[in-house]
Amino acid sequence: GGITNDTVSGAATALTVLQDVAQRLGITLLSARSPDQPDFYLVLGGDGSVLRAVHTVGNSFIPLVNINIGSLGYLTCAGLDDIEKVLKCLLDGTYRVSERSMLKASAIDENGQIIVPEIFALNDLVAMRSDSGRIVSIDLIVDGVDVTAFLCDGLIVATPTGSTAYSLSAGGPIVLPETNALIVNVICPHTLTSRPLVLPDTSNIILRISRAHSQLSFSADGQVCSTLKAGDSIHISGAAHKVRLVMLPGHNHFTALSHKLNWSGTLLK
Repeated sequence: GGITNDTVSGAATALTVLQDVAQRLGITLLSARSPDQPDFYLVLGGDGSVLRAVHTVGNSFIPLVNINIGSLGYLTCAGLDDIEKVLKCLLDGTYRVSERSMLKASAIDENGQIIVPEIFALNDLVAMRSDSGRIVSIDLIVDGVDVTAFLCDGLIVATPTGSTAYSLSAGGPIVLPETNALIVNVICPHTLTSRPLVLPDTSNIILRISRAHSQLSFSADGQVCSTLKAGDSIHISGAAHKVRLVMLPGHNHFTALSHKLNWSGTLLK
């Protein structure tokens, strides 16, 4: 099955190339309306397209084959120039499936009323101030323990996959994507001593808005789900299901970090 981001420049051309190569190799591409279940979902786009595809297919066990026609493409396995190589790997079975953890969350108000029902995220969940220049106070509770309170612009809870997204920009650690962990990271903390936390992926996390002069935005994978106010809380845990991403032979995460994000050690030899 194919999932294409039509807003990406060159999407129509990429789809034509995919169709031509698939036909030459004897591969049947199913339309989005087909009642048949595909062996793979082929995603044409960038990282945003991959995130949208993850939310489109839900908790399907079917692997995603992500072809980059966007900009960064950190979550993709190859570019359009390698589409024939990708399809041959699928035919030959010479690919690897990388299983990625997801987050599950819901939000409730101080009276226990549901604000946001159960949602999922592959990269991150973010609560941050939206229309005010004043900082907020957010309590962090992990497995029933009141850990601390942060005076900050907001908090990020990220998966290992999301450790190289918004959390990285906020000074968070790089965590290899198949690690069993969760990252809690503060956005612009009003202190010199705040550092990100890496927690077991079995942790149950509560973010409680203890003080806010205006509403906060609550988003999952960059999409705003709701606004929050003082007294509201977000309940976060690891999701039961994982996302399965196809990687080509020879792929390793350190090469991806170097090529995509210019990560390196010393420049001296």
